[in-house]
Parts: sequence; C-alpha cells; structure tokens
Amino acid sequence: MIDVLDFAQAKRKKERGQTNEEFLNMVFENVKDFDEIAIVVKRPDRVIETWYSQESSLSLMGILEVAKNQVLAEMED
Repeated sequence: MIDVLDFAQAKRKKERGQTNEEFLNMVFENVKDFDEIAIVVKRPDRVIETWYSQESSLSLMGILEVAKNQVLAEMED
C-alpha cells in the first residue's frame, strides 16, 4: 500500500519541482545566520499555522508585511 504522505510529497515535487522538506533544506542552506524567523503553513485540512521567533511583536509584524509586499511584487511581474 502506498503511504499517503509519500504520495503527497511526490505530487508536490512533480508540481513544484521540490518537496516541502527539500524547500526548507534549501532555505536553511542559503540562510545560515538570522535574528528572527516566521514560518506560515497551510495544512491539507486547510488549517493555517504560524511559528515564529521574535524580539518583539512589532518586529514580527514588519517581517510579515515585507513578505506580503514581496509576494505582491512577484505577482505584478
């Protein structure tokens, strides 16, 4: 019997060119040193979860705002 998680990862790799694990590994290979991090995921059940380290809530909000603006800029290209 095929493992559902293995199938989902194979589907992601085919559609996006990499699995979620490969994507996270690429990020951590390219960014060795950072002060703060925010990670937002949408699970298959459509629940959105957020993990973050922070020096302050204001700093976290700024990081997320920059991320939002970068995504919007990419959408305009």
